[in-house]
Amino acid sequence: MNCLNKKIAFISGSTSGLGKELAILLAVNGYHVLIHGKNQKKLDYLYDKIKSRKGTSTIINLDLNDYNGIDKLGYEIFKNFKKLDLLVMNAAILGTLTPLCHQEPKEFEEVLNTNLIANFRLLRSLELSLKESKNGELCVISSKLTKNPKPYWGAYSVSKAALEQMIYSWHLENKNTNIKVYIVHPNPINTKLRKNAMPGEDEKKNQSPTNAALKLFSILNKKNSQNSMFTFEL
Repeated sequence: MNCLNKKIAFISGSTSGLGKELAILLAVNGYHVLIHGKNQKKLDYLYDKIKSRKGTSTIINLDLNDYNGIDKLGYEIFKNFKKLDLLVMNAAILGTLTPLCHQEPKEFEEVLNTNLIANFRLLRSLELSLKESKNGELCVISSKLTKNPKPYWGAYSVSKAALEQMIYSWHLENKNTNIKVYIVHPNPINTKLRKNAMPGEDEKKNQSPTNAALKLFSILNKKNSQNSMFTFEL
């Protein structure tokens, strides 16, 4: 099937964890997936894995700190696909878990740049393509820390709270469009980020990236009500 006849999805941070499993799941269920990361070997591996399962994808090798690159990405997606049916803001970095005022300013800024500013640039760049979809969806992977703050999570917690406020503002500005917005608060998933945050925990109590992706896919596939914004745990 020509990819222009498929739904088009972009997932930031597609090369590992939830993003990787969701990319595969979407691809085998008829989406053409724009897989994103900054490690070419991992992107090639994912591309081949999707192809082996009869899915289609396009590699987007882009550092999210390359803001000019993000601006150009929006033009390229619109030029090549004319629309974007699903935007998943998944990529994030943790930073050091430490008392807030012990965190190095440079690291604090790096976390906010990746988890907040890059997502602002993505939304700004991809908005037109998202609005061109008949049933566009914006899915934001956030954190339960925004509702239940904990000490020592520093820049990560701050960045996710600010990200949600940004998405709420954007939704209110665009609530008369047909775009549905999902803010996701995952329960613990066995990812690299989680292992760095909680290295001593019992991983058996956490969900696998595959199971989390299946639950998220099910939610995105539901025939939702007339509401256009949803917040849920995963």
